[in-house]
Amino acid sequence: MYTKLTDVKLKTGEKMEVGVIIAPDETYAEQIKPFLAHKGGGFKWHLERSVVETLDDLETRFYVGKVDGEIIANIMIVEHGHVGILGHVFTTPTQRRKGACNSVMRFQMEDFRQRDGEALYLGTGYNSHPYYIYNSFGFESVFPGSGFMKYRAVDNFDDRYFSASPVHAKGVVWHDWSKMTALTGIVEGDYLRSIAFGIYGPANFEGGFLGFKQALEDGNIYHDAKLLESDSGAIVGMATVSWDTRWQPDTAVLDLFVHPNFYESASTLLEAIDLPDTKIQCYVESTSTHKAEAVQNVGFHHEATLKNQIHHQDRGIDVLIFARNYSGS
Repeated sequence: MYTKLTDVKLKTGEKMEVGVIIAPDETYAEQIKPFLAHKGGGFKWHLERSVVETLDDLETRFYVGKVDGEIIANIMIVEHGHVGILGHVFTTPTQRRKGACNSVMRFQMEDFRQRDGEALYLGTGYNSHPYYIYNSFGFESVFPGSGFMKYRAVDNFDDRYFSASPVHAKGVVWHDWSKMTALTGIVEGDYLRSIAFGIYGPANFEGGFLGFKQALEDGNIYHDAKLLESDSGAIVGMATVSWDTRWQPDTAVLDLFVHPNFYESASTLLEAIDLPDTKIQCYVESTSTHKAEAVQNVGFHHEATLKNQIHHQDRGIDVLIFARNYSGS
């Protein structure tokens, strides 16, 4: 469905129509797909599917600028539960330096706020020209020196969104995309977050989610995956069991990451995830006593210690390997 938002005048004096396409929309699919044809990998996979089919409860919006009926600029928002990811910012090369992107973004941000949107995330190059454009719209680095940026439309978002509440375990669906990014983007909590995802400290999961979702559908890399969802709809924990490609099919890796406010609920995740009848290892930084306790409660034992295995903030961190052998022994 396409909705016109407004008309604006570009720096050249040309009139540009600003509107939003809510996917799926097969009529506009034939315009959006070639316009963003330079996107590859998982981004192309999502793009080609989103314009023609419903992806669970994921909301995909393409904010476009059109001159004489032709799309010349685009900003995409994927969101659910008032949390979104901003991406696919692109202007046709011959139409740049006219203010098209700025105009589209101005109305995209206003539309997000009017729809009671609360938080947005994006990834760009730190200290780049786009970085300062996004900064002018209220985005800021998630942590100092980072091109992973966040925007808050409401005060105290993080405190409210991740406030302690009852939880339940669930499978992974499309509309977890932005909410998983909100979780992986927290600055507090464990540094070693996921071996499978290669996440150490706060990280943007925009592209990572697509590879993860595609791998889950293919069924080759992950034995199982579960998320921990709070009553407010926030994703507050994640657990995956993936095959260690160095030893496959003899060894699997359990990854577990939970928001600090929900450490005591890690057992809910571990009770829900299917652990294969093979050797499973879980890597735990030495200071993460809550994680060590959680995996020991489901039959893992301390097998080895890797001294100074990772470095963070100019200090070495020991990594403990916990293992669970065949038949939980």
